[in-house]
Amino acid sequence: MNRIYFDHAATTPLDKRVSKAMRDFELKYFGNPSSVHREGQQARAEIDFGRAAVAKFLNAKPQEIIFTSGATEANNHAIKGIVSKAIFEWGMKPHVITTELEHHSVYNVVKEMEKRGVIEATFIKPTPDGQISADQIIKEIKDNTVLVSCIFVSNEIGSVLPVREIGKHLSSINSRLSTSHKIAFHTDAVQAAKFYNCNVEKLGCDLLTLSAHKLYGPKGIGTLYIKTGTKIDNLMSGGAQEYDMRPGTQNTAGIIGMAKALELLGSLEEREKSAKKIRNLRDELWDQIKNIPGVELNGPIGESRNPENLSITISDIDQDSLITAMDLAGFAVSTGSACVSGSSEPSHVIKALGKAASKTVSTVRFTLGQATTKQEIDIVIKKFPEIINKLRKYNK
Repeated sequence: MNRIYFDHAATTPLDKRVSKAMRDFELKYFGNPSSVHREGQQARAEIDFGRAAVAKFLNAKPQEIIFTSGATEANNHAIKGIVSKAIFEWGMKPHVITTELEHHSVYNVVKEMEKRGVIEATFIKPTPDGQISADQIIKEIKDNTVLVSCIFVSNEIGSVLPVREIGKHLSSINSRLSTSHKIAFHTDAVQAAKFYNCNVEKLGCDLLTLSAHKLYGPKGIGTLYIKTGTKIDNLMSGGAQEYDMRPGTQNTAGIIGMAKALELLGSLEEREKSAKKIRNLRDELWDQIKNIPGVELNGPIGESRNPENLSITISDIDQDSLITAMDLAGFAVSTGSACVSGSSEPSHVIKALGKAASKTVSTVRFTLGQATTKQEIDIVIKKFPEIINKLRKYNK
């Protein structure tokens, strides 16, 4: 049985050209990049090239790029680092604004800090169709607000949030504040980089997160962009790597792989072309399954939705049974974030949309990729209604 992969938001297949770049590096350079001898400095040079490539992609300075183990670490660093610095410098309980559409590595971190009394927190609720406006966020700013963390593209329902507009508002507000009381702006751009402009100057952000394995690159490597002058503490201590911001021997091969993956995404025009192809396939899938009784779209439609994402809820179906049936039929799909894929409970995102009232409502997320074909879409269009009908008969 040929498998069909519809879970590109969870992770993407490693591009063979990325794999080759990493393998070529590992066979030639093995030195510790912190060592002063030739072998070490050869590895260090490759890191510098990789850092420059990431900086170019973001229109940032190389010294503003900090390599991490992935997006979860980068998001934790952004939030905890800003809060820690603010507590030390302000001497008051900081206020953090985020949304109910965030990835768990933002949402759960803020929830935990709020529960422990470290911060005050405001979670912006989306509209029923999964959208959040800049005004909703800006009107929640208080005198003790130190951070706004807003996801660029929802990993679960595909909503594209108005990050650029938020950045403009915050820039205007910060221009009227004293230097020591600036509000930092962080965006998790993990799901955005494949299709959207991540120019940090245009976004107006101080911190931005990327992850390589969402971009046809390797797992275990990500970046946190930190704008020069941003007041932020480290998460860890122990070494002077990454401009004293992230100690430990760098994942050099991973950095090479991430740089290559970003290069292969191409220009913004090329990414938009890829987005159009994937969007057309996604829309065809939705057009053919939307008339199944009890099927409802999660999130917005049109330009406010990520091209690859199709998240739906289905009534009168057990969620675990649906995902298992799809897997047995040869389809790799998910309920949402892979970070909580083992849970049968609806995610905080689905709850925020008001679609978790019934235990017999299931969520399934199809996320397409560069290699998705029309033939694969035709197969799932045929098989999906059959699976739904069988499960509903069984539940009766």
